[in-house]
Amino acid sequence: MSFFDGVGNAVVTAGQKVARSATIHTAINSGGTAKAASFQVDIEQIPGLITEYEKAQDMLGRILRKAQDLQNVVPPGDDEVSERLASSLGEMAGNNEGCLSWAVNDARARIQSQIDQLKAALGTYQTTDENATARQV
Repeated sequence: MSFFDGVGNAVVTAGQKVARSATIHTAINSGGTAKAASFQVDIEQIPGLITEYEKAQDMLGRILRKAQDLQNVVPPGDDEVSERLASSLGEMAGNNEGCLSWAVNDARARIQSQIDQLKAALGTYQTTDENATARQV
């Protein structure tokens, strides 16, 4: 079986297509539980994907800083309601499981895992490609 590879009129076999892609393992949140999942990405798309994941990491870092600020909100007044509000907001933004900072840190760890897998796959592909080129010479 052959596939059009999207470059000129080149055709690649199914085996070549698999050799030019990497499988990345992840998890998908399914209503509160994480289920194992994976996806395939073309080796040539990995650098761009890593860049996008790094942008997401930066954005999550900014969100984490805001969440940490929320943990230390000063009550708007000296009354009991204001103090409870500030305390509750701090708890919801905190590091306990299911809270905002916890969720952001979990997302950052999952994204970092995918970045690491992508870099490893790219390195393996490049090493294999270099070894194959050296054998042809």
